[in-house]
Amino acid sequence: MKNIIKFAGVVAVALALTQTVRAVPINGNIGFAGTVTYNTASAGTATQVTGWINPTVFADTGTFATPSPFAVSVGTTATFTSSAWNFVTSTPINNFWSVGGYTFQLLSSYIVAQAGTPGINGFVVVNGTGIVSGNGYTPTVMSWSFTSQDPKAGVNPDQWTFSASANSVPDGGATVMLLGLALSGVALLKKKLTA
Repeated sequence: MKNIIKFAGVVAVALALTQTVRAVPINGNIGFAGTVTYNTASAGTATQVTGWINPTVFADTGTFATPSPFAVSVGTTATFTSSAWNFVTSTPINNFWSVGGYTFQLLSSYIVAQAGTPGINGFVVVNGTGIVSGNGYTPTVMSWSFTSQDPKAGVNPDQWTFSASANSVPDGGATVMLLGLALSGVALLKKKLTA
């Protein structure tokens, strides 16, 4: 009877460890395009986006693309935060964007490059990190990149085009390491029980 209880305990521990290891992170890329409004007259001098106009998915790979069961089709409308987004921030923004059951929490962002003659050829490049989650996948850290440039002559000067993408960050082998630890632990417990 004592060995049955020990065996049941080992099986319970092994199952708990494998459930943790079975978590599936999101991988791949998703890109958005659309129009934005800024707090200044040029992408070259702006410090924040004050509005997102018609953002849609323009590219997807990995988990976001077919044949994934939760694929997001190119052309799908995305929802971006309704509050102003400061390019330089370390304050998390929940629901920074969402589409197809995925939600992105922006953790931080910073300006990589910004220049140009205001209203003529201004541009901005902003990078950052965040966590994407949804559709039963494990919340996954992703890098974020946003680029925008001033409109061409004759286009509404209050709106600029942008493109942005989120790219999954590899876990560095942590999942494989956890699996190895779980299997080693089971082997050691089995050896101890048979001794």
